[in-house]
Amino acid sequence: MISTLNRFYDKFIYANSLKYKHNNFFLVDLPFLVCPTQLLSCLLETNDPEFEKKLYVAIRESVADNLIPAFGLEFGLRGKKMVAFLEQYFVASGWGTIKNVDLDFNSKKAIVRVSNNPVAKNLNSKLKAPADHILRGILAGLFSRVFEESVDCVETHCCALGGNSCEFIIKKQSLFDFSDKRVRRQLEAEI
Repeated sequence: MISTLNRFYDKFIYANSLKYKHNNFFLVDLPFLVCPTQLLSCLLETNDPEFEKKLYVAIRESVADNLIPAFGLEFGLRGKKMVAFLEQYFVASGWGTIKNVDLDFNSKKAIVRVSNNPVAKNLNSKLKAPADHILRGILAGLFSRVFEESVDCVETHCCALGGNSCEFIIKKQSLFDFSDKRVRRQLEAEI
């Protein structure tokens, strides 16, 4: 009997695109690792808005400049097909259930809801403000490539605060209302 990881990764295993070599995992030559959620959650417990903004920007830029192009070049994905693939990838990788509540390619806006987010759930009501700056950065980088224009992401609801899911708004920074304290805390206004 053959043991399977999950349907998404099974496809890569059978196509010999998921490998473990030199003590590292690779998905189509893209290195990755498996780690406990606590290692990521502790980064989100800092309650330091400046650190949180730097973490967010670093992840947003890395996803847009490195991760998404690696998938796009390998699989030839764009637009809705890229969004569908990335949803499957993040769900299969254990980030929770990602659902596009509203996806508008023309206006370059999206609202994304994440249920069962293990990183935020691990914080279990320890914080006073939305906290998943890692996932915000991932979503901003992803949608910057999908929309082919720089966008930002603000978390409006967070299960780390006791809710059932996290909700993120993705759009051009100029469209956010900086009178909202969540926006000011999460984004550095462009000058």
